[in-house]
Amino acid sequence: MYRRGMVNSLLEYLILSYLEKGRLCGYDIITILHERFHTLLSPGQVYPVIDRMAGQGLIQKERRGKAVLLQASPMGESLLEAWREEFRAIEMQLSNVMAEQPRVVA
Repeated sequence: MYRRGMVNSLLEYLILSYLEKGRLCGYDIITILHERFHTLLSPGQVYPVIDRMAGQGLIQKERRGKAVLLQASPMGESLLEAWREEFRAIEMQLSNVMAEQPRVVA
């Protein structure tokens, strides 16, 4: 259950990360999330996020027949890189915390 919450909280980052590799439709994103995290998000959880991201200019939509292909916009790519820098900084801080010796309080 905790994994679903983590995936939901990182959904925008994950979507941009997958779109960085090429165009995908919403169903593809749901499938990749399920394969990688073993948690199945519903279309009702994913598509509103996609729509919000498109409204913010982070992703672009292109209709191809019945499918709507998504791709990261330049703004989305910039945001993805900024998030990656933040995640690296957080990872360093976590590594420092894990390396510290616990203090014994008498």
